[in-house]
This record gives sequence, C-alpha cells and structure tokens, in this order.
Amino acid sequence: MKKKIMEWYRTEQEKLASMSVKEKTAYIAEYYWLWILGIVGGAVLLGYMVYRANFTLKESWFYAVYANTTEDGGEGSQLWKDFEAYAGFDLTKKKLVMNAESYFDPSITGGTNNSYFQAFVALVESGDLDVITMRPEGIEALGVSGRLMDLTGADAGELGAQYTDRLIYALPYDTDYSTEPVPIGIDISDSLLVTRYHLYEGECAIGISAYSGHPESVRQFLKFILEEEA
Repeated sequence: MKKKIMEWYRTEQEKLASMSVKEKTAYIAEYYWLWILGIVGGAVLLGYMVYRANFTLKESWFYAVYANTTEDGGEGSQLWKDFEAYAGFDLTKKKLVMNAESYFDPSITGGTNNSYFQAFVALVESGDLDVITMRPEGIEALGVSGRLMDLTGADAGELGAQYTDRLIYALPYDTDYSTEPVPIGIDISDSLLVTRYHLYEGECAIGISAYSGHPESVRQFLKFILEEEA
C-alpha cells in the first residue's frame, strides 16, 4: 500500500513539474477538488469543535421549557430579557436558556410519542432542565412518572409550604415512593406568563425537574412571574 502511494506521488510530481503555474492550478482544481473540499471541511469542523469545547458556555443559570405555546419565549424574547434583568445573571459566566419550541401533551393517549418528549426526558435525566410549563393536566401527567420534584421533599426547600394554595398533585407510578398523591406542580394561571407574555391562555402550571441543580434560580423565576417581592 505504501509503495503504491509513493509511486502515485512520484507520477503526480512528474506531471506537475512539466506544467505552467496556470496549468498546475487547472489540473489540481479538476482532479483534486473533492480532496481539497474534504480537507477544508474537516478543518472547519475541527475548528468548530475546538471552539465549542473551549470557548462556549456549557453551564446555565436557569433552563426553562415552555411547552405547547406558539408565542416567543425563547432566547432574546422579551420574557428572556426581562427575567435576565430581574435576576441579574452574569451571562459571560453561564447561560440563560429558555425553550418555547416543545410540543407534547402527556395527558392524552400517544401524547408522548414524539421527539419533543424524548428531548424533555433527556434534559431531566442530564440535570440540565430546571422547570417546565404547560396546562395543569399535563404537569400532573408528568408528575406520575417521578420526573418532577416532590415539592414537600428536602430538595424543594420551603416551596411546598410557600405555595400550598397553588399545589398540583399526582399519584406516582412508583408505589414504593408513595401511595398517596404527591405535590409536583404549582398553578401559575395568574402569572406573567399568561397576563403579560401571553404564552398561555387560561390555565397554566409549572413543574420543577426532579434533578434541577439551580434551586435559587427557580425561586427567583417563581417570584418574577408571580410578581412577588424579591
């Protein structure tokens, strides 16, 4: 194999040696453009991967998914800007992530048979997701799977007691965890998500990921959308 490569290389060198600069350029462009394209593409991809690995922010201050809305609640939206200003996040250190392009309804048959639900599961299990919003029956359906935080558990702190009149309950599939309904959501139908940003009309609820790693940001968000004193 090595011998054949060397023979090919010598042959090409001999061909090029007898050509003018213009002829060499035309020959290389005609016979080696795919190779050149592949090399350039590979270099660009490698550069992008190095950039992503070393210069882009991986961690977030807060990660929210607003499911089943047609309004803009993503990065750069008015909601995103207002909460960033309210919370005072340093975006040079961590990201503020809001995703308003997720569509699945766990409360109906077949409502989780799509890529959006699989993405939600991946976000929960990776520990990236902090909160998800949708209609109350959807939050209740998510809660039975154990993917939403028990708001009376240690990880929730005082949230269960603070929002006791807003709690939404679900009976877990896992009877070893509880045989009684567990508070897994908070009714936010009167929140800014409805009244100011119009992500939802009528009823709306929020669930906190069972593996959320940003409890203080979650509390800030709840205070922000419910217009509570900081």
